[in-house]
Amino acid sequence: MKEERYEAILDIIEKKEFVSVKTLSEMMYVSMPTIRRDLTRMQEMGLIKRGHGGAISKDANRVGAPAPFRACVKPDEKMRMCREAAKLLHDNCVIFLDESTTTVSITEFLSDFKNITIVTNSMEVLNRAYEKNIDACCLGGKLSYETKSFLGSCTEEMVSHYGIDYMFFSSSGINRNGWIVDYYPAANSLRRSVAQFAENKVFLCDSSKFLKNEVYTLMPLSEADYIITDEALPEGLDSGKAVTIVI
Repeated sequence: MKEERYEAILDIIEKKEFVSVKTLSEMMYVSMPTIRRDLTRMQEMGLIKRGHGGAISKDANRVGAPAPFRACVKPDEKMRMCREAAKLLHDNCVIFLDESTTTVSITEFLSDFKNITIVTNSMEVLNRAYEKNIDACCLGGKLSYETKSFLGSCTEEMVSHYGIDYMFFSSSGINRNGWIVDYYPAANSLRRSVAQFAENKVFLCDSSKFLKNEVYTLMPLSEADYIITDEALPEGLDSGKAVTIVI
């Protein structure tokens, strides 16, 4: 019975990329605790990758995990990094927040500041800004369903319209040569455009992303002004003059 359920779960995950525990429970007609045990065992067997809210294919990192899954990776650490990042701010700031699940929670710590304006390409950030009555400007363009954000040449062209005091961004990793890297070229290209206009570049990166190889490079760590992370950077990575903050 378990083996048959495992096969059915694998088939669902392959079709949907990401699937939640609740959805699997409803589709398989078994309890959510049973599904959680199944997913834990399947991860141990190397069949899938598990998150707090569900699971994805074991090969998902080849093209990048979907946003719902990435949001479940180190959520507490991401929240603490965002809290620390907000300490850099002051009244009358213009800030850029990218589409990453790492930076989105900076919106939770903006209520103590006056006249903060968010510039973003992220639909999730825009929703949170709306809920909290924070001024926000949308970098429009082509909608990416993978990242729930706007990307492309039109998005990049709009960046030059804003004076950005702080660029808060993340990526899928830091490689062994000390470069910030990513799997998604369109998102990487937008960050590169924003970096040209930002007064301060603040890179948020949890330790699960250390020493990861990806196809596309963004910039050396040393070009960031601040690096915020949950653990000390591995020995040998050159952060240059960047201020490194370990939460």
